[in-house]
Amino acid sequence: MQITKLHSFIFIILILFNQQLFSQKYADKPTDARTNYGIFANVGLNLHSASFKGLSGIPSCCPRYETGNGLGYNIGTFISFPLSQDFELSFRVFYNDLSGKLTKIEPTYVSDLNGNGTQGEFEHSLNATISSVGLSPLLSFRLTDEFAISAGIRAGYILQKAYSQKETIIKPSWGTFEGTNSRTRNERSGTIPDASALDISGVLGASYNLPISQNYEWYLVPEAYLSYSFLPVANDLSWNIITINGGIALKYSPRAIIPPKPLAPPPALPPLPSLPVPPQEPALAATIVAKAVDENGRESDVTILKVEEFLGMRMHPILNYIFFDENSSIIPDRYIKLNNEQKNQFSDKLLYNLPTLDIYYNVLNIVGKRMSQYPQAEITITGCNSDENKEKGNIQLSNQRANAVKNYLVNVWKIPESRIKIANRNLPSTPSTPTDPDGIVENRRAEITSNIPQIFEPLIIRDTIRESNPPIIRFKSNVKAEAGSEKWELTVSQSKGPIKIFKGIGQPPSVIEWDLAKEQENIPRFDEPLLYKLEVIDKDNKRWASNVQQLPVEQMTIEKKMNEMLADKEFDRFSLILFDFNKFDLNEANLRIAEFAKKRIKKNSTVSIKGYTDRMGDENHNLQLSLKRAQSTAKILGVDFKYVIGLGETLPLLYNNDVPEGRFYCRTVNIEIVTPIQ
Repeated sequence: MQITKLHSFIFIILILFNQQLFSQKYADKPTDARTNYGIFANVGLNLHSASFKGLSGIPSCCPRYETGNGLGYNIGTFISFPLSQDFELSFRVFYNDLSGKLTKIEPTYVSDLNGNGTQGEFEHSLNATISSVGLSPLLSFRLTDEFAISAGIRAGYILQKAYSQKETIIKPSWGTFEGTNSRTRNERSGTIPDASALDISGVLGASYNLPISQNYEWYLVPEAYLSYSFLPVANDLSWNIITINGGIALKYSPRAIIPPKPLAPPPALPPLPSLPVPPQEPALAATIVAKAVDENGRESDVTILKVEEFLGMRMHPILNYIFFDENSSIIPDRYIKLNNEQKNQFSDKLLYNLPTLDIYYNVLNIVGKRMSQYPQAEITITGCNSDENKEKGNIQLSNQRANAVKNYLVNVWKIPESRIKIANRNLPSTPSTPTDPDGIVENRRAEITSNIPQIFEPLIIRDTIRESNPPIIRFKSNVKAEAGSEKWELTVSQSKGPIKIFKGIGQPPSVIEWDLAKEQENIPRFDEPLLYKLEVIDKDNKRWASNVQQLPVEQMTIEKKMNEMLADKEFDRFSLILFDFNKFDLNEANLRIAEFAKKRIKKNSTVSIKGYTDRMGDENHNLQLSLKRAQSTAKILGVDFKYVIGLGETLPLLYNNDVPEGRFYCRTVNIEIVTPIQ
């Protein structure tokens, strides 16, 4: 019975303690610099570096001790003081084990009693037992809130300085030393003669703070240190110790607590006591609002999102390059690689709803599928390199890149090796600028060419095109987080689930743009409101979520237009890529696309032609180059230049310019043909 009462008492005390812990408010942030206390324990590898034949006054036949090692440990306690938000000064009181064993194998010639000689080996060993206690001041710099590097000194007093030595016959297995009748000699032990009384060393280190309490006061700190002794083990010998320590520290970092407001004195009777003051709301708030952005970048209030369906055709050009990482011949993971079962299911139809770059990442499978369909097709794979730094003149790397592509087509798509030729060179025949960092990356590639055009014909998709008005939704956020924002998430959804999720670490951007014109797959499909909300979690793990806001959606489907006999139109969209460097003339591949597009133009069609470039090169030059490329296309189509525009590297860029394929696809001319349906 008494035991049960004791358990109940302890349980109540723990509840009260936890309530007090989690009700506390702090005057500082979890990552602010504070005074710290702690203990540490490390395991060390002691590397002894020497150059002596023996200890002073101790018989030894060793030709020269040079190296040795041993395992030690380092334990102690510490205190640290912040000098600023990034720098802190710490003092460590330590006990350090620096022991190690030096050995030397001496080849020699030995003989037996009959005078017969053979090669032998003597082992000279010197065991040193060394330890010290002392103080280590360290200056630390925080590279991040968790990771810090340190430098300082270790100053200690040598407690143990003992040794034991002996010389042993290793080879041959028979025989003894002359005059000893033993296989060992010069066995000695004692205190190291003329041993240094002090341990003075330089220290470098690194540590990482891992919080283990919700209030960020207790941490486990993995740490590693390298030290080099400035003083020799013995004053008359060349004998120093390098120590590599690694271990863990337990750190207590108390935070400043905001004292609770004093309770108001109880009112005089008979009036009833006043109600307690309600707890303060967390200092975390935010707002989110949606705005409309038209094709010219003008912002306005948005009251409804209109979505209209059109019949249309899109033509996606296929880039015939495979890009590689620096000094690597491994096909990067962003390229889609299939197994045998997936290969059998692969079809162009699986690519219809994918964005342009996602279609490109299937290029190896497109080539494999088309070579299976056209048995007369042969290809040449030319491996290239950037011809600089690690890749300078590395023809072997170029060959390995070409063979990586070939092996995939042979092993997965079962293309006979006789239909694939391998070539290699340093820079490509038409290289990107080799002095520009982006150009260097683009030259690390394998180029695939074919004897028939069908292998790299553009992917033609005839399906339903959906357009939104406005084409861009701009979400504007305003977040105030006293403790700092840890992470955020903006979710846009309809009743069937999320359509688009934006998320990130730290403070949410003030402007989040949703470019629906570039994301056909994410345009809302249901005639119901679009729902959006913003969630924020601060660094004290407090969560805030906005009210779910609605944006009405109006769908105008092809079926609805037919039933109501409304006017409709058909969209055809084409892209021309792979213009030669700094050229605006259309090459053979682009001419085929242009001629195909020309046949789609009717008398009542409206044609717009837009030229683009990537981020490389001078902005004004790129603007003129994109215009000339668009005008060259207009000439082939027979379209007036008034329907032509050059946009250069106007932001936002069409595709991700941090990858080489994104830059190639940005060097394009886009043709849009809109034809009313009679």
